[in-house]
Parts: sequence; C-alpha cells; structure tokens
Amino acid sequence: MSVRTLKEFLKMSLCLVLFIMNSRGYAQQVIHLYTGQPPGNITHENREKFVRPEKGRPSITNVTDPTLTVFLPEHPNAAGTSVIICPGGGYLKLTIEDGGYEVARSFAAAGIAAFVLKYRTWQDSAFISYRDIPMQDLQRAFTIIRAHANQWKIDTAHTGVLGFSAGGHLAAMASVNSHGIRPAFTLLAYPVISFTDSLVSPTLKSRSTLLGSNISKLDKEDYSPELHVTVATPPAFIVHAEDDSTSLVGNSIAYYKALLAKRVPAQMLLYQKGGHGFAQYNAAQDENWLPAAIKWLALNGFYKKDIFRKK
Repeated sequence: MSVRTLKEFLKMSLCLVLFIMNSRGYAQQVIHLYTGQPPGNITHENREKFVRPEKGRPSITNVTDPTLTVFLPEHPNAAGTSVIICPGGGYLKLTIEDGGYEVARSFAAAGIAAFVLKYRTWQDSAFISYRDIPMQDLQRAFTIIRAHANQWKIDTAHTGVLGFSAGGHLAAMASVNSHGIRPAFTLLAYPVISFTDSLVSPTLKSRSTLLGSNISKLDKEDYSPELHVTVATPPAFIVHAEDDSTSLVGNSIAYYKALLAKRVPAQMLLYQKGGHGFAQYNAAQDENWLPAAIKWLALNGFYKKDIFRKK
C-alpha cells in the first residue's frame, strides 16, 4: 500500500469512526449561554484554563463564558427525559470530565438527553457579585432547553438536574427556588447542601467561595436548601459516602429528612466507603450508582423502563 493510499484509508477510517460515534448519540453541540458579555461579568476577558494534573481529576478553572454541551441519544426514551449536569469543584473549578461528559454519555446511552452545564466559577475581579451567578447560568440553561424541546424530543415536565458536590448545592438551591424554573427532579451526588456551621467541614470551600469571607447568619440560612423544603420541592435521588470528609454525609441526611417531612418522594443510597468525588462509579465499593438512579426515575414516572427489557 502506497503512502498516499494509506493516508486516504486512514482518513476514511477516521470519518467512519466519527460517523459511528455520532450515530450513537455522542455528537456534541456546544451552546454559549449568552450573546456577548454575560450579565454580571465585569469584563469579557476569557482566562479559562483546563488543568490535567498527574494525580487527581481534570478540571476547568476561571470560567467566565458559560456553555451548555448537548448529548442527544440515538433512541430517546419514551418519557422524553432530560437532565442538566452540574459538575462539582467548590465553585472554584469544574471537574467536568468524569463529573460531566462521561456521565452525560451514560445518560445518552440510556435514552436520556443530557446537557453538561459549564457554569461560571469564581475568580477575583471577574464579577460584580458572584453569589448568584451559578444560579443565573442554571436558569438560563433551563430556558435554552425549553426553547429547543421539540427539536430535541424533550418533555420539559421531565427535565431534571444532576449535581455533584457544589453542583449538588446548586441543584438543591434550584429545587427550593420560588422565583425561577425548578427542575422536575434532582439527582444529588455527594452534594454540599447546608451552609450552616454544624454541617460545613473544615476542608469545604464552597461556602466561602460563593458568599465571600464575611458571611452573616442570614446568608448561611438563605443558602441552606434543607431549611427551605416545601411540598412543592421536586423529588430527589441522593447518593453519598459515609466517609466523605469534604461534604459531610450529614448534608444528604438533612436534605433527605427535610424531604420526608414534607412527604416529597426521595431515595437515598449511602455507601460505607467511597470518599468524595467518585463521579458515577464508586471504586471503593465497585459499584456504578447510575442504574439505580434511572430505576428511581422510572419508579417516579420520569422514565419509561421499556429500554431495559431483556431480549
């Protein structure tokens, strides 16, 4: 085979691989949440950085231009289920690969449209006031998804939010938000829930990053969603490891108890081990919790189980 023929063969092979990936729901469309300078930004300067450490999880920092990455399934579930994924990172960074894109592919494989939200992260002198910026981005994501619902074969009554760590705090805050769009359901993975002193671990950065150093008692209460659960709060599936030293397991327990007190449907999966930041797969216990979450979605009418029927 000549060099030219080999090059042509490799080019055709690459095109075929890309076609197969696209046909399986892995094609991605990246949508900028705002046109021009996002509201609340002091400057439009983009200092975003992607960090891949030798040890630890890859992440993005200095996000000032928020986006929504779209993962559409080849065969959408009959319920038109969709989920916005909010990666964790303490509002300082976003662990957007395993806590974003990888889990989005898993959802797409199950027939669920998934949208990875790259929301803005704190950085000095970038915003007029940061504390409500992540929620602003999440609300904008809801609006964009609703505008494309027919095109993407989505039932907006079945659009939920999956939040990891600080993204879990953002998702839970959206669930008790009375002034914006609420998710139909929440999936909360090792979430930061409470900003009250008793449930904030010494290593947690989310509270001070979001609210600053001078935090009042009222601020702590306002940004603790377990204190604001009502009968209108959407159902939740919660997963947490008991040995998590970053987001104490008491966060999930407090939110679960608050949901039960208002008779809001909820399920909690507690692992003995797993630590913090295991994304969809808890290596310590060799278990992927996402199938259990999808079964819970089916139990509560957000997903049709026929895609899992055995042949």
